[in-house]
Amino acid sequence: MKVIPIQSDDKPVLLTLMEESYREDNAATAEEWDRTLTAINTLLDDPQAGEAYLIFDDTSQPIGYMIMCRGFSLDYGGYFTWIEETYLRKSDQKRFRDERFSP
Repeated sequence: MKVIPIQSDDKPVLLTLMEESYREDNAATAEEWDRTLTAINTLLDDPQAGEAYLIFDDTSQPIGYMIMCRGFSLDYGGYFTWIEETYLRKSDQKRFRDERFSP
């Protein structure tokens, strides 16, 4: 498995994976998806907003993504980064799961 920062030409792959994630959750309305697209464009255009990564399997096929966002906190003494969203295709999840720690 490889985790690689997204490049500008990877955006269609990221959006395809995000659509898969949203369909699996059955949670996103069209309005929410539009809001997400706007936010992704901001994230990809502004490095201060955060970072996006694609996850590839051993054959270099994209199987997921991770979105990290930045914030600022007086309590933390400045900027911090958190994992906002992750997705790994269901067909690939078991390959990376440690059965000792998860069902």
